[in-house]
Amino acid sequence: MNRKLLVLLSLAVIAILLYRSSGFDFDWSLFLASLWKVQPGWFVTSMLITFLTYVCRAFRWQVLLNPLKPVRIGPLFNTNLLGFTGIFFLGRAGEVIRPLWLTRCEQIPLTASFATIIVERFIDSLMLVCLFGWALIAVEVPAKAHGPLALMKNAAWIMVAASIAAIIFLFIFRSNIDRILRYVPFKRVSSVLRTFSEGLSFLHSGTSLGLILIHSILLWFIIALQFWLMLIGMNFNFTFAAATLVMVGAAIGSIAQIPGIGGGFQAGYAFCMTTFFMVPPEQAIATSLLAWVSSNIPTITVAGVYMISHGLSLKDLRTAPAE
Repeated sequence: MNRKLLVLLSLAVIAILLYRSSGFDFDWSLFLASLWKVQPGWFVTSMLITFLTYVCRAFRWQVLLNPLKPVRIGPLFNTNLLGFTGIFFLGRAGEVIRPLWLTRCEQIPLTASFATIIVERFIDSLMLVCLFGWALIAVEVPAKAHGPLALMKNAAWIMVAASIAAIIFLFIFRSNIDRILRYVPFKRVSSVLRTFSEGLSFLHSGTSLGLILIHSILLWFIIALQFWLMLIGMNFNFTFAAATLVMVGAAIGSIAQIPGIGGGFQAGYAFCMTTFFMVPPEQAIATSLLAWVSSNIPTITVAGVYMISHGLSLKDLRTAPAE
């Protein structure tokens, strides 16, 4: 049996069992109405804004890569589209597609490419936590949500500490690479570590660090804007801060993704909607599905056109060799 079909059937069985055991009276009419009653103008606008996030990611990545090799925005934009499409189909294993494809197209050392992706993720975690903190100040949540909110705050502090510690470690590693390599007896390992450190060259430039932070702030503002417009299109009268809080929950949930299905995104989205804004579960689940589709389908469509026009398959992207 196809693995994806097996996963879908398993999830369906689990959902049916949970539904029957919980005794929860699911309002299917509200669920279906939530799926159909959308405002197309706002919804389509939010989908189009998705592509601005890839433009911003491309500019940030360009700054990260400049010490290694100047790379044009166009190839970086395309690589981001392919990479995030790969994450959709392969889960977090798809994270390797961007550095693999960049290495194939631009002849940048693979280990150095991976270094820039790792830094991206740490910075994104910091931005996400900062947005979470701002949203909590700007949004009043109900008293009964304080328990889950406390857990999210604790998780946020852990993310902040881990991200800051990781960036400090990378900075120390880069600054002391020659000293570290003296104690590495294997030439192959030494070469990999040297190349990885080259991918962190931007750490020694204050201008580069400043530009990366500016691009990151702009990127996450655009992501939050896309989410806000999407929620307006779904008939929610949310403030920008409230939409940001939902976006943070969905982004944290998306860390755990089932290939081609998602799961974590929808769970984080529905959790925030029901816990912080008292949205009925049926409506929260329905709109989480719409949000997931609107966030992924535009990317997949454009990336699919690109892949067809270049005769590519997911296997080609996942196994792209260094040239």
